[in-house]
Amino acid sequence: MATIVDVLSGNPGVGKTQTFIEGIDPAKRYVYASPTRQLAKEVMQRLDQAEKPYMPIFTGQTRDVGSVIHQANKALGDKRTPLVIITHRCLASVKPELLAGWELFIDESPKSEEIDHAMMLSREYERVIAPYVGDCDDDGGLIINEFMLEEAWEIHAQGIEDARNKRPRNKTLLMVLDAMLSPTKTVTATPNRNDKGKDSVRISVEGFNDFTKCFDNAASVTIMGANVDRSLVARHAVRKGFKLNIIKKKMLRKGLPHILPLIRDQEGAYVSKRMLMTMPDGSVATEWNSECFGSHAVERALRYINGNPAIFASHEWCKPDLPKHVERTPFDTRGLNEWKDKRISIHILHGNPSPDEYGPAVRILQKMGIPLQEGKDAMRWAREDDQLSQFAHRTSARIEDSEEDTWHIVTSYTQARKLALDFDGSCLIDTCLMVDPPERLATEAQDKRNMERENLATQARTLKAQGMSQRAIAQQLDISLGKVNKLLR
Repeated sequence: MATIVDVLSGNPGVGKTQTFIEGIDPAKRYVYASPTRQLAKEVMQRLDQAEKPYMPIFTGQTRDVGSVIHQANKALGDKRTPLVIITHRCLASVKPELLAGWELFIDESPKSEEIDHAMMLSREYERVIAPYVGDCDDDGGLIINEFMLEEAWEIHAQGIEDARNKRPRNKTLLMVLDAMLSPTKTVTATPNRNDKGKDSVRISVEGFNDFTKCFDNAASVTIMGANVDRSLVARHAVRKGFKLNIIKKKMLRKGLPHILPLIRDQEGAYVSKRMLMTMPDGSVATEWNSECFGSHAVERALRYINGNPAIFASHEWCKPDLPKHVERTPFDTRGLNEWKDKRISIHILHGNPSPDEYGPAVRILQKMGIPLQEGKDAMRWAREDDQLSQFAHRTSARIEDSEEDTWHIVTSYTQARKLALDFDGSCLIDTCLMVDPPERLATEAQDKRNMERENLATQARTLKAQGMSQRAIAQQLDISLGKVNKLLR
């Protein structure tokens, strides 16, 4: 049983994965968990070069009967292979007790929180989902039908495709069963109507993957990545009694990174999808178009690079027309190396949760026993800070001893300063592309939030005038100390 989580910390390119490969002891057994199948395949190539035996268990790499979860459980239990390669998603679903005796290496920080939604027609829900539902708890969460429990576990183990008969499983059913079978997740089903006015059911899942169960059973645990001690997984592990042993690896870089922000955001404020979709008249578009504020930001970036090759990443809703010399990459590029010949990256990114995610996120943090502000900071790190650093390091910036300068165009000035810290401060922030955020028409909801904020600020100032400390004010108003500081300013 591990009581310490080793954190091999360093930016992409410093050799964290290679350190793992070179340190493989033939007398031990290892589980390597990758964030993506693409990265797992790259690691497999390096293992082949090092002549290290392994067993990959993820979609596209196995043809055995049963799902990757079933096969991973079998491989862990049999202990016949020295190295099992799986994904983070599979690690979240394997039986934790089977990790006893295995050295667990996790590449990059896995996602803990689970917030998902699906819509299906009512008649389909009654046919596919309802037979597995026995009742609801006091909060409306679906409870598994005990007479279907054995079948539910079997379907959960088989996963998306039952390899025995090649029958694809309903993805929403798998999502519901996973939540009902997990003590850390909740699933609700609410009657609704779809866009065509037909009777439908909205299915919502919220909860978290408790990776500390895996840590409890593994012989040792190592997480590899940049600043993963700030992740929700690491924060949860600390709350559960684990200690973090951080081993820092630095990169020797000779070239100078140039960081160019597109938007001058106010201190303490963040760029949002709503800001990027704002139209010249102050209204907010429902779809990306050539006139929205974000589109003009992308145009400034494209004019600046002047035909030079670059890579581009953004959320799916951001859909600019990109020239041939700009390659759009997957949003999650962690560990991928095929763009090391590029010196320019453009990243249109925001880290704000959507309105329908905020409530579930608060409840998830409560379940995990993590203070709200600490948890929100960890989620923002994963959504924005880590994504930003990972993408910038897809370029030649990841090549140690590289003498090439690189250029990284980011959404906001706040992001530019954060990325500068990841480059150890040895960079140049150039504000030549930066403009003020757009003026937006206030909505009724915004007016309400502004009124609530002003009322809260008035209360904070009143308590301060009465001689209360900021910490006491935070406790009195049930808000964070940082928010008190902002309100008083």
